[in-house]
Amino acid sequence: MTPLILSTLLFVSGDTPPAAAPKLVPATRVEEKEAMEAHKTARPRLPAPPEAEGRGVNNGRFRQYYLGHLGGGFGGTGTGTGGAGGNRTGAGRDPAMTLDNTFKVKLFWIASRANNCYYCLGHQEQKLAVAGVSDDEIAALDADWSRFTVAEKTAFAFTKKLTQTPHLVGTSDLDAMKKHYKPNEVLEIVVTVAGYNATNRWTDGLNIPAEASGQFRREDGKEGPDLSKFTTPTSAKFKDIVSLVAPLPEKCVKGSPPSWPARPALEDRAAVEAHWKAAKDRTAALPLAEEKAAAELWKGAGTAPQWVRLLAVFPRSGESRVSGMKNAAEKGLLPARVQAEIAWTAARVDRAWYALARAKARLRALGFTDDQIFALDGDAKDLPESERLAIAFARKLSMAPATVSDTDVEGLRKHFKDKEVAEIVHNVCNAAFLNRVTETARLPLD
Repeated sequence: MTPLILSTLLFVSGDTPPAAAPKLVPATRVEEKEAMEAHKTARPRLPAPPEAEGRGVNNGRFRQYYLGHLGGGFGGTGTGTGGAGGNRTGAGRDPAMTLDNTFKVKLFWIASRANNCYYCLGHQEQKLAVAGVSDDEIAALDADWSRFTVAEKTAFAFTKKLTQTPHLVGTSDLDAMKKHYKPNEVLEIVVTVAGYNATNRWTDGLNIPAEASGQFRREDGKEGPDLSKFTTPTSAKFKDIVSLVAPLPEKCVKGSPPSWPARPALEDRAAVEAHWKAAKDRTAALPLAEEKAAAELWKGAGTAPQWVRLLAVFPRSGESRVSGMKNAAEKGLLPARVQAEIAWTAARVDRAWYALARAKARLRALGFTDDQIFALDGDAKDLPESERLAIAFARKLSMAPATVSDTDVEGLRKHFKDKEVAEIVHNVCNAAFLNRVTETARLPLD
């Protein structure tokens, strides 16, 4: 391993104290592989579950241990492409999802690289290798899109934009996508990429370490690539090329601190209310299911909200998402007001007007006045320190997940139990999903 990676990538394990700085972003293919390999000994930001608690991949073990009380349907923290809205095979396959699974794994790879999520990036590397995708083609996802079709390049660019700057995604982006994909396929891409962003925030937010080997993907006994390590040879063509996807500073040539696209300052209250007024009667830009299909997923009082109609287009994956969102709200240990504050904060920075209106309704139901709600955009000085920290953390994890550090989570642990900290992360994951899906679809307000 090169001195650069050894000295600066901040992978720690055992009793190493929490790091105040976030992980560096690998610039090249070689650095990326070394970073993924080193992540096998990463220090998780919550205690690792006991070996007896849960089986399978580390992500699943952390989910089961810290979120098992939510009763399944984890929504934004699914493990592979199936849990993030993917097109699985067999009994887990959503019959309404038609896009090629390897294509969607490539989108997951791009989202994970754009979010600097080593854990998810490693999993997608392994899946692509098993699917027969060459190392050079994986490297090209990072640094050279010229070999891909126009349709693929359009989806790749859309994935990166929806990942890093969802507030800038507009109807022109959907129009560009619709030139190459049917409306239901565009919605499938939106749902899956939003799910990938949710999963990245869970695995990287908690710095879940990678598994010691990916050979578990070869349990079928078939011959295939060696998945025991990531540090395989890189061709000369891609050895030193700097990523076009990762959140890096301009003109950097080596691993660097994350450089995230800046979000604009929050609008004032009058501007927010104007956005709500415009959104009230807008027409959805992506397909919606019939109300009857949405009601079967909603299973709650009253008419199913618009976001459920959107997810009901994909009934199997939609059912998991809807139950996950409801379980988080109804069965969580985290106080309802903290959950609602997180939803508001995340929707504000993402400019997700539909989700923001729903967050406002949640806060009003908990007794917040409109003045108190909009005060959440400032220093929230009238709130307890625990809630201020949760809001600040939600803002950071929502806007720039790669900038979260060990000490950010340690700060939460001083005020919340570990399972509550996990729920804070989980609520941000759900918001990252809901914000991207509902605002990209331009849902009218309920």
